[in-house]
Order: sequence, then structure tokens, then C-alpha cells
Amino acid sequence: RETVSLLIDSGEATSIQEKAVFGDLNDPGNKQREAFFHHAAIRCYWSGHSERCRYYSEKCMNLFGQGGQPTAYIAKFFSGLNAIDLLRKKRHVSKNKECLRKAIAAMKDAAANSEWNFMNKLRLLEAEQQSITQRH
Repeated sequence: RETVSLLIDSGEATSIQEKAVFGDLNDPGNKQREAFFHHAAIRCYWSGHSERCRYYSEKCMNLFGQGGQPTAYIAKFFSGLNAIDLLRKKRHVSKNKECLRKAIAAMKDAAANSEWNFMNKLRLLEAEQQSITQRH
């Protein structure tokens, strides 16, 4: 609910009375951490906070690991989109190129299992990568 509120009204006029309780985010046994970091990365991406999005994306990737769950693929997709934004701003170029490469590899893997859902995301990342490298 907080993510939707932030995206719709920039968190200004929210009707949410209670904040979500995620417990101790440093506790490795806390199963809600990945949801918190995943949604925080998405909120930061759509709010234009690229550096913060990268921070939460990295935390997300550490929790998701190599798992093939759809949420992990979506997190990698947003991580790739954010890397494109940072590459356009000429920040942390080598690190973001690697992040984009990993996102494209993840989308290829996801598209092999669910083409209708992930092929468009793969094509978008590839097109943006070519746009950045001026190979279009």
C-alpha cells in the first residue's frame, strides 16, 4: 500500500493510517526483508532516486540469490533499468555496465521460461543498452 501511495500522490495525501511493520531488517531470519527491499527499490526507481534504488537493489539481489522466482526477475529488471539511468548520468560506469549485463542475462533466462512475460523486458533492456553504446 505504501508503494502505491507513493507512486500516486508522492506520499503527500496518503490515507494509510498504519505503516507496515517489517521487524528487524538486519535479522537474517526475517522473511519480510526481501519484500521491504524489493518495494523500496521500486519506489526509489519511480521517484527518480537512482543511487538509493541501486542500494536497495543490491540488498535485494543478496537476498534473492540465484533463485528463479518471478519476483527476483522483476527485481533484476528494475536493477537493469536503474543501471541504464545511472549510465546516462555517467555514474559508476563499469559497475552499472556489469549490472545491466546481469539484468539482460536474467531476462534471457526468464524469457526462456515465460516468453510472453519477459521477452518485452529483455528487448527493452537490449534496446536501451544499444542506445547508450550508440550501436543502433
